[in-house]
Formats: sequence, C-alpha cells, structure tokens
Amino acid sequence: MRVAAGQRDGCLHLSIRDDGVGGADPADGSGLIGLRDRAEALGGSLEVSSPPGEGTLIGVQLPLRLH
Repeated sequence: MRVAAGQRDGCLHLSIRDDGVGGADPADGSGLIGLRDRAEALGGSLEVSSPPGEGTLIGVQLPLRLH
C-alpha cells in the first residue's frame, strides 16, 4: 500500500493505492459511499479507480478552510 499527501490550491490531496485484486465499486453499496459522502459534506471529493486485477486507487481532495 502507498499513501501520499500534499497541499495544493488550498486543498489537501490524498492518494491511497493498493496492489490488491481491484474491482472496488462505490455503486455496490460499499463503505466507499460513506467516505465519498463525508468528503463532499466538507466541500471536497473522493474518486475511486479500481480496474479488476489492477488494485485500487482512491484520490481524496479536501478544502483546508471550511466555510
């Protein structure tokens, strides 16, 4: 697993990648929906890329200042 964090354009950017089997899909009712909802409630976003057989990449962007 690799985790990276950085600050850009007033936002915290997180990248979480694993080398698992892939196939994670937020539309299937997984806990990823809850994580996306929480990120969006703060004015941010969460994106998931998880092609079967290629692991999973989760990208999170959160504002550093909440309004």
